[in-house]
Amino acid sequence: MKILKILLIVFIVVSCKTNESKKEIMNKDTDTLNVESEPAVKNENENFIENGVDDKLSARISNFIKDSIVKKDIEFLNETDRSYQFYTVDLNSDGKDEVFVKLNGSYFCGSGGCTILLLNAELHPITTFTVMRPPLFIENTKKNNWAILLIKSEGEFKELTYNNGTYPSNPSILPKAPYDAPSGHAQIAFDDNYGKSKTYTF
Repeated sequence: MKILKILLIVFIVVSCKTNESKKEIMNKDTDTLNVESEPAVKNENENFIENGVDDKLSARISNFIKDSIVKKDIEFLNETDRSYQFYTVDLNSDGKDEVFVKLNGSYFCGSGGCTILLLNAELHPITTFTVMRPPLFIENTKKNNWAILLIKSEGEFKELTYNNGTYPSNPSILPKAPYDAPSGHAQIAFDDNYGKSKTYTF
C-alpha cells in the first residue's frame, strides 16, 4: 500500500509540473504573437515626395539660410518666416542635384509671389528668384545645357532659360512663353497635388 501511495504522489507531482510547463510555453507563444501583431512604427517622411525630403540636406540648407540670407534680420522673423521647402533635381545632367528652396512667410513673400533660391550641390547660389508663384515646371528640354524652367506670372507662362551662369531672377518682366502650357514630361516642384515637399525650419 505504501508503494502505491508513493507512486500516486509522484504521478500527481509530475502531472502538475507538465501542465505548468505547457502553460509557460503557451504564454511565451502568446507573447510572441502579441509582439508580432503590434503595428510597425510609421516613418514620418513617407508622405513626402522623394525630391522634397532629406533631413541631412535640410540641416545644411538651414545653416546656409541663417548664415547667408537672413543673418542680420533673423531675430525679427516669426515662425512662418523661418520655414521653407526644397526640391532637388539635376538641371544640367552632371550627375549632381541642384536645389530649389522655396522660402515662406511675409518676410520672403508679397503680393507678386515668394523668393525661391536655386543652389548648386555645394549650396552655392546660382539664382535668387523673386515674385515666384509655384508650381515650378522643370522641363526635360535644355538650352545652354540646362533645363528650361516654366513659371506662371501675371496669368501667363514665362520661360526661364539658363545663360551666363544663372537664370532670369524676375519672371514678371519676361515675355510670354511661346506656348500656353508645360509639356507632359516636366517635373513639377512645389505643388502638393503632385507630391508634397516637407516643411523645414531654420
